[in-house]
Amino acid sequence: MNTKGAGNWKLTRRAVLGHMAGAGSLLAMPSIVRASEKLGGELYFETFGGAYAEAVKTYIIDPFEERYGVKVRVTNFGSGGEQLAKVQASNDRIDVTSLNGSRIYAAIKNGSLLPLDLVQIPNFADQHPNFQKPAYEVGDGNNYSSALVWGDTAIAYNTDFVKEMPTSWDDFMRPEVKGRTALFSSAMSLVHLGALMTGQNINDIQDLAAVESKLMELKPQLLKFWSSGSENTQLFATGEIWLANFWRGRVNKLREEGHPIQYTVPKEGAVAWVDCMVIPKTCQNKQAAEAFINMTLDPEIQKNFVTEGITYAPSNVEVKLTPEEQQKLGASPEIFETAKFVDSAYVAANQDQWNLLANRVKAS
Repeated sequence: MNTKGAGNWKLTRRAVLGHMAGAGSLLAMPSIVRASEKLGGELYFETFGGAYAEAVKTYIIDPFEERYGVKVRVTNFGSGGEQLAKVQASNDRIDVTSLNGSRIYAAIKNGSLLPLDLVQIPNFADQHPNFQKPAYEVGDGNNYSSALVWGDTAIAYNTDFVKEMPTSWDDFMRPEVKGRTALFSSAMSLVHLGALMTGQNINDIQDLAAVESKLMELKPQLLKFWSSGSENTQLFATGEIWLANFWRGRVNKLREEGHPIQYTVPKEGAVAWVDCMVIPKTCQNKQAAEAFINMTLDPEIQKNFVTEGITYAPSNVEVKLTPEEQQKLGASPEIFETAKFVDSAYVAANQDQWNLLANRVKAS
């Protein structure tokens, strides 16, 4: 993980804690939840399904319940769009939920999220600066999200059929992979890919016509557009596709299962994503919610989660990883520097025309 500027983060955290200590012992302050304190009650938590949910249960929820005596009621959602709609509707009690960074801006603008009380979440200060002042929030001086894991969306390929490692997004145009490629169907993903392929800044696209033209040129190479991680995993597992944009953790899982799949970041770079924890305004147990989020940021909790559960990069720079683990998880300084984080306000301002563009491409 990139540790650029780490000294400043530590000074900031020490300054905050020192200020608290000046008013009395930190452990003596009744407003701060101590690690040994039993809170009791229930916490309603929603997250992604499948292997992600299993890892959250094993490496975060179980230790949290044991430490704080809180019963966590877990439900799962099928997609980030589904969860965003549920959070915005505010019809059900949700104390904490997972939410992808790309959805957070809309949730904040809708008034659906509560600002985080960082005094109650001291581990927040050990996150990389990209997650302390993230581009996917509104920038009003508050923090509404706490990152858990992050990664990039780069190139996955089957080494049995793609003998030469792809080094560019243009390698999707190779004649030998025609009809054996797939791309993520989301409009934002397609536009960002077109921007990278035409040498443009994903957060300041000047020539949208060039993006559409490039995607139209690429369309005949595709077998299909994939819409979920499980679908793309199945396409690779059955050998239907040999080349696709995908997530590093899913590729790691395929390799663990014995499939000849590799992952590489092309020279043009890759768009980054982040999965976060947020507190919806429907929260009824904010004290437990803040304790839960703080625990998700604990360096040992995160290390176990990313090395034993979901193999993505941790948000906390204090997580101790070997060089091999850094490379596998995409948590090395070099990989972080190539990751292109999305400005959600820019996406929101352009989403409608991007949807129209994507629909034209997919319908062609």
